[in-house]
Amino acid sequence: MSDDGNRLKELLDGKLSAQEIADDPVLSSLAERIYGADFLDSVGISRGDTKRALAEQFSEIDGDDLLIEDIPDLGLPLPMPDDMPPNPENVSKVSHSNTGRTIGQKMNVLSGLTGMVAVVVNLFYGFGNFLSGCDESIHSTCVTSMKLNWLDFFRMDEHIAWSPTGEIGIPDILILVVCLWALITGLRSKN
Repeated sequence: MSDDGNRLKELLDGKLSAQEIADDPVLSSLAERIYGADFLDSVGISRGDTKRALAEQFSEIDGDDLLIEDIPDLGLPLPMPDDMPPNPENVSKVSHSNTGRTIGQKMNVLSGLTGMVAVVVNLFYGFGNFLSGCDESIHSTCVTSMKLNWLDFFRMDEHIAWSPTGEIGIPDILILVVCLWALITGLRSKN
């Protein structure tokens, strides 16, 4: 090994003659790879001769596989993919992908549903049946006007905050659209 190493070092240092390189097919093949085919032509070494010599040298070696040793068959079964321990990188990816919805997504679904129910109940039944803000002493339509107007919710003790049930207004439509949007975004977005 040290002799081969010294010869390679001499080749790299340029201390070998063209005849010495031509006589050793391994060195001539290395010289061709290191310095290029033009180098071999310039020093008078035929590339065809070096390739034939290299092929002859390797054909003298017994056996078909030059680099692979025979693995003895000990009768041991090969491991199957299920027998292998889990890869920590894959386990962390799988565990994160099946966690479900985040808190923000759950809040979107909950607020969307709650808002839609509130708008529908107020529209058809009226919050006036639950809240005690309407009194006949304030105005005479308290019995029929049970729907709370969303824009005037802070003035429940005045008649302007109440309207008849079944009448839909622009604030009712806007709140329904926003609640529906929150519900859809909460349901559609998954990890």
